[in-house]
Amino acid sequence: MRDVHMEWVAERLKAEARAMGGFGALVLARFGGRMGMVAAFAIAHTILVLLGYALKESISDPAVMWPSAGLAFVALWLAPLRLWPAILVVQFIVEFSIGAVLLDPFRPALAALYPVANAIEAAVGAAITRQLVGDTFYLRTRQILQIVFASAVGALTGAMLGGWANATTFSTGLQPLEYLHQLQLWWAGDWLGVLVLAPMLICWLSPLRTRFGELALHSRIEVLVLLALVVAGSYFVFALPLGRPTSLLQMPVVIIGVLFYAAVRLPPRWMATLLVTAATICAGLAAMQRGPFHEHNLFLRTAEVQTFLGTMAVFTFLMSISMAEKNVALGQLGDSEYRYRSFVELSMEVVWRVELSEPMPVSLPLEQQVSWLRQHARIVESSRSYQVLDPDARPGGASPWRSDLPWCAAYETYLAAADKMDYSVDRLRFRMEGEGRSQSFLSSFTGVVEGNCLRRIWGVARDITELADLNTRLLREQDRLKGYARQIATAEEKARRATAVDLHDGIGQSLVGMAMTLEVASRGAPPDVKMMIDEVRARLREVQERTRHMISDLSPPGLYELGLVPALQWLVVYARGHDRLHVELDARVREDAIRIETRVLVFKLVRELLRNVVKHAGVNAARVLVQGDREHLRVEVSDQGRGFEWQMDMFGGASGGFGLWSIADRVHEVGGAFRVNTLPGKGSSFELDFPLRSAASSADTDRVWARPAGRSA
Repeated sequence: MRDVHMEWVAERLKAEARAMGGFGALVLARFGGRMGMVAAFAIAHTILVLLGYALKESISDPAVMWPSAGLAFVALWLAPLRLWPAILVVQFIVEFSIGAVLLDPFRPALAALYPVANAIEAAVGAAITRQLVGDTFYLRTRQILQIVFASAVGALTGAMLGGWANATTFSTGLQPLEYLHQLQLWWAGDWLGVLVLAPMLICWLSPLRTRFGELALHSRIEVLVLLALVVAGSYFVFALPLGRPTSLLQMPVVIIGVLFYAAVRLPPRWMATLLVTAATICAGLAAMQRGPFHEHNLFLRTAEVQTFLGTMAVFTFLMSISMAEKNVALGQLGDSEYRYRSFVELSMEVVWRVELSEPMPVSLPLEQQVSWLRQHARIVESSRSYQVLDPDARPGGASPWRSDLPWCAAYETYLAAADKMDYSVDRLRFRMEGEGRSQSFLSSFTGVVEGNCLRRIWGVARDITELADLNTRLLREQDRLKGYARQIATAEEKARRATAVDLHDGIGQSLVGMAMTLEVASRGAPPDVKMMIDEVRARLREVQERTRHMISDLSPPGLYELGLVPALQWLVVYARGHDRLHVELDARVREDAIRIETRVLVFKLVRELLRNVVKHAGVNAARVLVQGDREHLRVEVSDQGRGFEWQMDMFGGASGGFGLWSIADRVHEVGGAFRVNTLPGKGSSFELDFPLRSAASSADTDRVWARPAGRSA
């Protein structure tokens, strides 16, 4: 868990670095831009070059430690590539000027070779570091080791030229052994400069010290005490003349011990500062031919000092970075734990966690899984609101899995389905009844399966009592509106039928009588009058035809008296004679199972669909299939016409989409289903399904548990 959290911290800091433009952009902004950074580099580099010459035993020998190498390495690593020429030019000018003055006699060629070698070293090391580490202010132990490797390669590259310059300038001819000695000392001194100075620069420039409280300084007095111990210990150990230490306090391990303690107690920037202080004092005294190393040979003595300082620098800084990583991760883990606890405990929803004392193999039979849960599952963590489900639960305490708990019983009931989904269930509903109060809950469960074993279960539930009540009232109002709609439709149908009867028995009979009277009058009328009477008779026949159409539209013949099939047979004959549409009818239904309102609706919808065939299909044939029993009625109207785009025409296309929308709406109102199968050029098929018997009112599908007496939510 801790390693995962440390990775999360690392990723978050990397994202912050990218958002800020990287470590280099932050440093560049801190120095006020490119000119400010170059100027600061020039001043600091001058001071460190002078310090490096002070750490030489003689002007002709490499320095015990070359601190300016660390500054050049960090500057090139963090600076943008377009700024490298300016930094390298400044480095060359500073080192050439100081070298030309200090070297005696004046050797311009030698004074030029030294800065060139140092520039190569810094550029190579920075380039490798940018490739391996990148541009981030969050350095972990692995990246510190990469920096150590990159700086070692860079120092070796520069030492090849610098060691050759020393070996050929201050000795007669190029002696291989002398060159190897110079190469080793130059390489170790420059590498030591990077190992000592670079950590301090990186730590003080990094913004992490202000972002994490774990990296803040907790006691200035402790820093001052440790600084005094480092100064005193370094001086006491290395101030002796060359020779073996006379006491344990004069052993070099004393300095390492103080720095190790500082690595544990102090933030990395202060530990790196103490490291620079100790290394500078030790290197300076070693350059004065003092220290605990008794070798009188310059090469061996310098190599021993460099090895000691390099080992001290690498291990103490690695320990400091490791401790900082641990402290940051633990701090972030503590904050995350606090936020998690606050979320769980104060959540308005019911949240709980179930742990299994022995992980349950997922291969167990279902009955054994239920028994395993009852025996090994424990509710070990829950929010305060969890007591609404289990009034006996103790905050912060563990409680057993009990089948009388509503969610436990619900989960056991659906365990077979949960087994197929890694023991996760969504939208599981249950209710609790007790003390005259009913509560409805909607819950979800998430199982954690590792190694084919169930280890824990997360549960969350929400009180949806108000929503359930509102939904119940909404459904009740919807049923009431549907009842009103059915009553209106029934009343409308009665009115239409009464109107049709009135038209047939009243106006229709009057028109028939008028036609008969005109026929009698036409027989004895003069020719000119007879012509007028015949014209009136023709007009009268048109009125009679329109009246019959109106009567058929208002109340189809036989629909009420004979049933649906005879009415559809009349419709087939009517469509053939009126619309020239040949309809193939296949009807097999139980008339006694079809209520009158369903009969009327089916007839009207079939008639409307056949009219759509006439208007839009471009064919003169259609097929109507009607099948049903006591429970179900299925109607299909199909043609082999031009077809259409169903989804587009539903929104009012040229093919009568609005009419189809109206049909679908009326079918859905009675609990039916409407399907359209069509494609351009492939014909059309319209399927209508109607339930003929209302489904019996079923009991509530939610699981209901009675809350034990004496308990309250």
